[in-house]
Amino acid sequence: MARAIQPPPDALPRRQGLTGRPARCRARPGRREGGPMRVLLIEDDALVRNMLSETLDGDGFEVDGLANAEDALILLGAGQVPDVLVADVNLGAGLNGFDLAEMARARHPDVEVILISGSAPEPARWAGGRREHFLQKPFAPDRLASMIREAGAARAP
Repeated sequence: MARAIQPPPDALPRRQGLTGRPARCRARPGRREGGPMRVLLIEDDALVRNMLSETLDGDGFEVDGLANAEDALILLGAGQVPDVLVADVNLGAGLNGFDLAEMARARHPDVEVILISGSAPEPARWAGGRREHFLQKPFAPDRLASMIREAGAARAP
């Protein structure tokens, strides 16, 4: 089952999650041989995050959903490296999806990134040979699942 997780409260100061209580998280270095593809989904809209998490879980992905980039960086720093990182470009206050992509790749250069947004990204943001995939909202969840599979295949050795 898909799960919305939060880092331990003592990891770093951060904004409080929707439930107000931290969920347990395990350090996972990468995909197990033959195991499901791991997806870290960062979406500030709880309804969208939950719907995408459940849909992707039903498609056989192992999904961790978070509301902000700061929490994602805590998990990435703790060794929870997904096969594919999916992040909304506009995450409200704090870091945005572009910032998260850059910081995630600085720590884990092989992680594949899909950015999603309700608006087209600024052309200046895509200058300089960015490697992220982009999917504009609204989209069918099966389109996202397909992009995740393609990105994960590109990451596979």
